[in-house]
Amino acid sequence: MRGENVTTANLPGLVRALCLTAALGVLAPPALAQAVAPAKAARPPISHVRVERIASAQVGETREAWVSLPDRYDETGDRYPVLYMLDGEINFTSGVIGGLRQAAFLGEIPDLIVVGVVNTDRSKDIFPEVVTYGDGTKAGGRADAFLCFMGEELIPRIERTYRTEPLRVLYGTSNTGFTAVYALFRYPQLANVVIAASATLSVPILRNNRDAWIRDLKGGDKRLVLVMGENDLPTVISQNGALKEQIDMLAPPGLSCRLAVLDGGGHVPGNSLVEGLRLAFEGWKKAAAPTGKRPIPGSRTRADARLKVVDQKCGGRRA
Repeated sequence: MRGENVTTANLPGLVRALCLTAALGVLAPPALAQAVAPAKAARPPISHVRVERIASAQVGETREAWVSLPDRYDETGDRYPVLYMLDGEINFTSGVIGGLRQAAFLGEIPDLIVVGVVNTDRSKDIFPEVVTYGDGTKAGGRADAFLCFMGEELIPRIERTYRTEPLRVLYGTSNTGFTAVYALFRYPQLANVVIAASATLSVPILRNNRDAWIRDLKGGDKRLVLVMGENDLPTVISQNGALKEQIDMLAPPGLSCRLAVLDGGGHVPGNSLVEGLRLAFEGWKKAAAPTGKRPIPGSRTRADARLKVVDQKCGGRRA
């Protein structure tokens, strides 16, 4: 089902709260409502959340994505960059999206179409190879198929259905922070900007290939923003710092990396995404053109007609 509008009964608690808050925000006592009633009916300040469902050939199951459009999307013909948010059922909340809308309202970042990619079996999708934890449990093995689903099925659906700009941002947290970093190196055409919050980078395939992947990266201008808390896990602090250091030394032209340690924060601080976007788009407001349109530093002005996934062949891949 494409572009389905969602009622509050269809959504989990945090997203339902977004809809309920929007609805309650336009109510007033009857007398006051009569006194200040506008000429036309008031509209909730938050747009409807839409659901995209895709029967994926890449992962062999139906996947779901939640879409939040900018507040004025239906009032203009503007096109918008797209933020693809991993761990959608965790990160796609009224607080996070409200922070993004406020930052855009203040001119700190562009307004974004936000796509929350919902997990089915998160443990399978996070790593390209099966990883065995210290307690003997296993995870991973399907990250390549999952990222092919995004590149070959989800992103084309979003770009056919909504008014998008070429710029794409990919956001992951903790284990999906690793998935986002892995996508930067192995599927660089998925996104121009990657933001990874408290990424768990102590994964053998990254440790063994990190320097070669950095040196060999192709795909144009790329920005990686690593965000973590001051009180984050020791391995997160050390491995994210090491990745930043190696990128600074080895990166080809076009690849840049920023690292932010948020004061007092623990693992995946609540403001990771908005702070990461502020870093990724630093200077965006100052670079405003005389026309009022704000160019995005380093972004491509044109998108390829077809999405090409570098170094991986996605066709025919199954779970």
